[in-house]
Amino acid sequence: MSGARARRLSARTPLAVLAAGLALLAGCTPPPPAGLETLEQAARHGAERREHRLVALELHGVLRVDGRATGKLPAVSLSAHVASPDRVRLQCRWLVGLLADVALRGDSLTVWMPGERMGLSIPQLSDTLGLEAPAGWFGRALVAGWQAPAEAWARAVADSAGAALEWAERGARWTLSVDRDGRPRAVSVSRGERRMSVRYGAWHGHGAGAWPGHIELADGDGWLRARIELEDMHAKRHAQPAWFALELPANARRLELDEVKRILSGRGGER
Repeated sequence: MSGARARRLSARTPLAVLAAGLALLAGCTPPPPAGLETLEQAARHGAERREHRLVALELHGVLRVDGRATGKLPAVSLSAHVASPDRVRLQCRWLVGLLADVALRGDSLTVWMPGERMGLSIPQLSDTLGLEAPAGWFGRALVAGWQAPAEAWARAVADSAGAALEWAERGARWTLSVDRDGRPRAVSVSRGERRMSVRYGAWHGHGAGAWPGHIELADGDGWLRARIELEDMHAKRHAQPAWFALELPANARRLELDEVKRILSGRGGER
């Protein structure tokens, strides 16, 4: 390399470093206050489009469960149907077939484990979880259809990744963080000492039509955590009543919630 060329490259190097640094800083700068209005519009539009899918929705993916209650369980395939405002059906399968069939309808939970001939029925799930309308909450969690009120956006705090919001609603405390495209990164709801949270990542698609590829649901003290890798999501025109028809067989062994907790705690301790 000639001396003249080396001097030219040496002179350009500080400028290149400065330009790269400025570009990096620009990418990390929080959106200005005026940009929060645009971010709010994007967040609302995306949430509305995703929540509209809840009219009738079919999903498929992989479910992984861990936590103090269970230890780390093997991954299972997951099929789900959701219909607004408050119906959810989850079916978990492994190599041996159907492991668990779960129906959430309104405030009730029904779980059927055919291999064990055991079932569980909870008529008032909201009391157990500390969630209002748990079926609707879980359906919204699957599609990331969260909407923050206008007053929360008025107090939103911009950060390098998007914005963070907090608000109180019907006796509960909510937090929501969104990315720079207005898509939820995390949401949590606390009522008294009970807390539930959802985290999102690996989105499929772009813009308002995107949907989350990774969903992590957890309680506040690490007792149970579920991670869902969504592989596909199909909106349907109408929900089928058969999607949500689940009744425990007459000869099923019916468990109480405390018994389920003891079983899970014992299995978790063995892992």
